[in-house]
Amino acid sequence: MATALLHLDAKQKQRLVNRARLRGKSFSQEVRDALDLYLAVPIETEEELSSLARAASLSADRTIRKLDETIEYVDRTLKKARNSR
Repeated sequence: MATALLHLDAKQKQRLVNRARLRGKSFSQEVRDALDLYLAVPIETEEELSSLARAASLSADRTIRKLDETIEYVDRTLKKARNSR
């Protein structure tokens, strides 16, 4: 394995430390896994990367909207159940 010096901002490092802890892995392994994931995406140009990021963002927005709708439905259902007692 080769050694590399990386300069991360404090927030990046903390997020990687937290994720490594959650996964039961070392910080170094988490960085290697993140790099492997990044390198596995078949992107050849900056435009392709931007397009992929936009598509991911739109997908995340749709998922969040659906989750919000589900939470509202569950809240309404629970409120009705409590009121009917």
